[in-house]
Amino acid sequence: MPGMPWEPSLPTSKLGDDADFGLLISAISTKLINSPLAQSHHHIEEALALLGRGDRKDRCYVFRFSDDYHTMSNTYEWTNEGIQGHQHELQNIPTRRMAYFYETIRDQGLFVVNNVHELGSEAGEFRSELVREQIGSMMAVGMYLEQRLVGFVGCDLVNRYTEWTDWDIRQLRLVADMIVNTIARHEAEQRLRLTEQKLLEANAKLAQLAREDGLTGLVNRRGLDEALDFELRRAIRGQQQLALLMVDVDFFKGINDHYGHVYGDEVLTAVAAILQTHFKRSGEVVARFGGDEFLVVCPQAIPSELVEQAEKVRLQVQQLKLHDTLSVSVSMGLYVTIPAPGTTRDSLLRQVDAAAYQAKQNGRNRLEIAPLHIK
Repeated sequence: MPGMPWEPSLPTSKLGDDADFGLLISAISTKLINSPLAQSHHHIEEALALLGRGDRKDRCYVFRFSDDYHTMSNTYEWTNEGIQGHQHELQNIPTRRMAYFYETIRDQGLFVVNNVHELGSEAGEFRSELVREQIGSMMAVGMYLEQRLVGFVGCDLVNRYTEWTDWDIRQLRLVADMIVNTIARHEAEQRLRLTEQKLLEANAKLAQLAREDGLTGLVNRRGLDEALDFELRRAIRGQQQLALLMVDVDFFKGINDHYGHVYGDEVLTAVAAILQTHFKRSGEVVARFGGDEFLVVCPQAIPSELVEQAEKVRLQVQQLKLHDTLSVSVSMGLYVTIPAPGTTRDSLLRQVDAAAYQAKQNGRNRLEIAPLHIK
């Protein structure tokens, strides 16, 4: 063809000189195995450059097919000096546009074109694309992972032609095998990461369930103990105020006995929802302490604000209408302190429990505060 020189095929003597290609690819493969996956792209590009050495090729590239084979994308590309790359243009190319090429590589695992202009009309849009890129000769071999076609390695010449040799094809296949091994390793590590992530998520879910009250969805006693220990240590370390609010449903045994446990559960669920509405600042924990008791942990609390919030809770519980003849109220105890070193969780709980008990002794449906000057 005018303006496009013919590149003769390699003579036998030259093929002998290139016999170290396999050793070089093997060395790159060894580096791939012994290096992090994040560096694999560098070694793949090194292998493509090795394919193109000696000015025998103008572009060498790797394409991956999508899982459904609807598209293919150029993932790696090496270009000879003075040759324009097209990697950024060749992303998510519909395989139906390149049907002639795709069907050949799918069925035969090999595509060889010595002269693009010898392609027949059946090549259609694929031939037009090669002409647009001024490609004279091209070849590609399929990459297979567990007998599944996942992509191909290819190379071409721009504005010139050649007659590809068996050795050219063997070189491509050596590179394809190396890249497939990298893909297999990458996918294996990705599956491992996904498995580890799922295990972490499952463990987190189990841990959450282990710390969650099944009826109200609040933190259960186990989760409360952990949260309170944590906040107590932090308050001691920073000498900050820590507040506990205990909420006890009045006459709860009578509610269960007279209205049944279904209504009793509704009362507990409703009180829990009210508490969650009023105590949701960062660090605040609302927990089910016992059968009809709730505890709120409030780090860095302002006592006057807690009294105000507790009063809102008391009034909102009093307004609950779960049954025509059922009235609900709560007795609450509040304890606020800056814990000294050596303060224990149990000592805090005794203080707030005593305040809640005092509220019941003083007539219920009220808040009692452990000895503290409210500012």
